[in-house]
Amino acid sequence: MPVQRLEIEAFGGPEVLRVVRDTALPVPGPGEVRIRVEASSLAFTDTLIRRNLYPGLKPSLPLTLGYDIVGRIDEVGPDVAQWHIGDRVADLVQVGGNTTHLVRPAASLVAVPKGLDAIRVEPLILTYMTAYQALFFEGDAKTGDAVLIYGASGAVGHAALDLCRAFGVRAVGVASAKHEDAVARMGATFVAYDRPDASATLDRLSRDAKGFKVILDAARSEALSSVLARLAPDGRFVALGFSAAFRAAHRAGNARPGLLAALRFAFDFLRIQWLSSRSGTARRVIFYDISKRRARHPEWFRADLSMLFTLFEQGRISPHIQRVFGLGEAIEAHRLMDAGQVEGRFVLDLAPPRKLRPRSPAPSVARAPAPGVGG
Repeated sequence: MPVQRLEIEAFGGPEVLRVVRDTALPVPGPGEVRIRVEASSLAFTDTLIRRNLYPGLKPSLPLTLGYDIVGRIDEVGPDVAQWHIGDRVADLVQVGGNTTHLVRPAASLVAVPKGLDAIRVEPLILTYMTAYQALFFEGDAKTGDAVLIYGASGAVGHAALDLCRAFGVRAVGVASAKHEDAVARMGATFVAYDRPDASATLDRLSRDAKGFKVILDAARSEALSSVLARLAPDGRFVALGFSAAFRAAHRAGNARPGLLAALRFAFDFLRIQWLSSRSGTARRVIFYDISKRRARHPEWFRADLSMLFTLFEQGRISPHIQRVFGLGEAIEAHRLMDAGQVEGRFVLDLAPPRKLRPRSPAPSVARAPAPGVGG
């Protein structure tokens, strides 16, 4: 069985992507397992890694993309007792997930409950985990609190709205005007950032709520001082990313932000990092990094992902998957992500083809004529 993966040999736009095939399967070593991957990420984070713009990550080439995986263990290495062939598992890998077969440390895996569809639950690993931990651990949101979510139509923003609905948190979602229906369907108050009254509307909503308890910002399009002014006295601002600069560059026909935009990006990032390091302030500023948080508290990651699986099983959350792509369609998916044409999530389908059993001839059934049709 050949291994197929989505690989890049140079950093750049979607055109650097290619599907690579190998005949040899990877072999797990001591403490490792091999996973037959069923689904993996196609997320904005992957586009940043593709361009070598992801903060704190210095990948080497050639590189297989894919921040997370869901699949089944198909080989177990020596000294592994907790996992067996056929177990369904999930993992956050950061790079390497867009492949049909992957070797991972056994200790990093999280069990996926039987019966869950890999495509449906894949967004829980990176996207929903980011939203959940940012809202309820970094942000300390509680039922009834008012929260403000920038980038509400994107992957993490949409997940945050879904979680707010599940836990009774009052959400205001900021996105472009074309995404109003998607945000409103999640039960959130909608504000269009591309309308001239956006800032005044957000200020009014902040006053009505006596300040937002949590502000999640994956876009970073507004001045930081204006955003922080909308926090409650005990509120928390959680920065998740800087997608606005990349969207603006794409609209201008550029592959990446220009020098001035990059300097603003760097200044904003450093300012948030500096504010987050200060102690004794009532308003906390936090830059959330899922990989660093998991490295510090792997047991929290396992517990939180298991809890998200339970919420999904109970029907309390429902990831919005806009489209599912195969490996051969990955270039199109990355082009759409670069252009900001995603509402919720894309998912990469890597499951092996299902074997179809021979079908018996269908029995002949006499049918009554449809109403209004003579017979």
